[in-house]
Amino acid sequence: MVRKVIVEVVDACDLLPKDGQGSFSPFVIADFDGQKKRTSTKYGDLNPVWNGALEFTVSDPDNMDVKELEIVVCNDKRFGNGSGHKNHFLGRVKLHGSQFTRQGQEGPVYFPLGKKSVFSWIRGEIGLRIY
Repeated sequence: MVRKVIVEVVDACDLLPKDGQGSFSPFVIADFDGQKKRTSTKYGDLNPVWNGALEFTVSDPDNMDVKELEIVVCNDKRFGNGSGHKNHFLGRVKLHGSQFTRQGQEGPVYFPLGKKSVFSWIRGEIGLRIY
């Protein structure tokens, strides 16, 4: 039997604009078990709502508790006024499989966004359902 992990990216709030113009186009990248998935971009929104489900296949269910899920929030540079071609890092959350809930018990949980380095300016939180 193939085991799946569902990551529902519900929303984010109080994000910090990074392009210097106050415009904003956030999206989320989820990385789990060697698989990367991406949400849609929400244009001009510091409090985006995605309500999107990302599905991952679990390669080794016996080691599920130690597998890491990384959620990264970025600003899509294709739709902003910023310079350069690299998307701006807006924050991240790292969770282990032991923190996931069982299906039927899931509710949105809000996680504060973490920094990539001590010099990062990060603000906001992200709402996720993971089961």
